[in-house]
Amino acid sequence: MTIYHNIRHKLHAQSVSYCMDYSRFYLKNYVPEKTDDKEDDDKIVFPKIELRNQPEIIYINPDGEEFEPDFTDRRNNLYEENRSNLLLSQEDTDNRENHTVPTSFKKPNDKKQSTLNRICQAILIFAIVVMSIIVSADFVSNGKAISAITSLLSDSTPVHYAVLTNPKDDMETSQVDSYAMRLKGGAGYIVKNQGKFYNVYAVYDNEEDANDYIKSNGGEIVKLTTENYDAIKGELKNYTDYPIKLCEDLNATLKDLTDKKITSSEALEKLNDIKNDFDVTYDNMSNVAKSDEESDGVILIANASVAVAALERLCDTTVSRPNLACDIRYTVCQILFTYYYSS
Repeated sequence: MTIYHNIRHKLHAQSVSYCMDYSRFYLKNYVPEKTDDKEDDDKIVFPKIELRNQPEIIYINPDGEEFEPDFTDRRNNLYEENRSNLLLSQEDTDNRENHTVPTSFKKPNDKKQSTLNRICQAILIFAIVVMSIIVSADFVSNGKAISAITSLLSDSTPVHYAVLTNPKDDMETSQVDSYAMRLKGGAGYIVKNQGKFYNVYAVYDNEEDANDYIKSNGGEIVKLTTENYDAIKGELKNYTDYPIKLCEDLNATLKDLTDKKITSSEALEKLNDIKNDFDVTYDNMSNVAKSDEESDGVILIANASVAVAALERLCDTTVSRPNLACDIRYTVCQILFTYYYSS
């Protein structure tokens, strides 16, 4: 009996020595003591678990003193901050859901927009057509159309360009050169400029034509312009540029004649039409000048009467002339020099 007991005790000791002790890991039930406070009864209190080798946290202020921090204010601040952010987020969401387009950003009226587009398109098409016509006319006239338009736009005062050649010291010698020039179709109109006598070959309404002649034949250009008629007012002022249309028609007839597009007889018929048209213009000018009783218009009417007489002589078939071309150029010179240099 004693031997068995010893053996059993020994085995039990061995079994105990080989078993792990987990008792320190057990979570034991803990029931707090009941109190009379109802709020305390509703709380669930968990047992405090004490961990081994848990580090100890010590709070030290900048002065080196230990203190116990109060986390209550920090938790309250975090709560209020999160609550404010949540309210702001909710407010933004509500604003997006209720957002409406302001009236200033509403789509414009389609009908008004369509009308405006049609007007812009019409203006653009008109501009393209006008530019096309101008370019075509300039191409046909070898660059003279745009030059004439530019001259009219840049200066409303009439401007012409006279080509002067053969400067001489006396009138007699200049008259000999004049006759020789007329035989070749030039005007041969004699003018005195800076103490010299010159033969005017022709007067052009653009500077390019004048330069073309000088490049081939020599000479110099004199620009013709005047301010003699700036003081004229009223209806008579509409006639102060009468030589422009008149000389344009004369030069156009001259060009057709020299290019042999028309005969001398046909040219005379056109010249008569030009004369008759200007007779009507001159009568209107005279009537306006009488009704307005303007003294400033006397010079204009007197110079226009010289143009009437020059056209009368040009269309006279009984007059002996070297050729019709030189007489057309001479008449243009007589009209323009009288218009620009009379005072």
